Amino acid sequence: MRRRHISVLAPMSALVAASIGLSACGGGSNEVTPSPSLSAVTTVRPSPSGSTATTSPAAGSTTGSLTVQASNDATLGKTILVNAQGITLYRYDRDSAGTSNCTGSCATVWPPLAAAAGTLTAGSGVTGTLATISRADGSKQVTYNGMPLYTFEQDAKPGDATGDGVNSFHVVTP
Repeated sequence: MRRRHISVLAPMSALVAASIGLSACGGGSNEVTPSPSLSAVTTVRPSPSGSTATTSPAAGSTTGSLTVQASNDATLGKTILVNAQGITLYRYDRDSAGTSNCTGSCATVWPPLAAAAGTLTAGSGVTGTLATISRADGSKQVTYNGMPLYTFEQDAKPGDATGDGVNSFHVVTP
């Protein structure tokens, strides 16, 4: 009779990765940054008709576009925000409007949604306001209704939302 071997390495590696993600934003004092101010680079607000209106990027910036869109997530049973590639966007409970408190190892596990020079575009179903803030390192980060947006390094493909509820991060709903 042949014995079947069941590998437990894959589930174990996922558990180890999740615990690293949990410890990366442990709330140590080195994780808190000074409050950056809201930037007037680009703001996107939905118009009453449901389409979006965008302002022009700051003078001297290159052209480009970053789209934030709404997507139905069957696993979570709700509509969430995703980036142009369909990757789930998250908010951090320790942030406040216009302020990102996820730096260092936290920002490695939870990469900020970078605002490249260009135009922010709110896709269909995005009802809030997109804007940018300046992070402590000088980079620009996209916000939704003032709250900084992040992705999660464990989300490998569109539709993944494995970071919801992990270490004070939650999916963003429109």
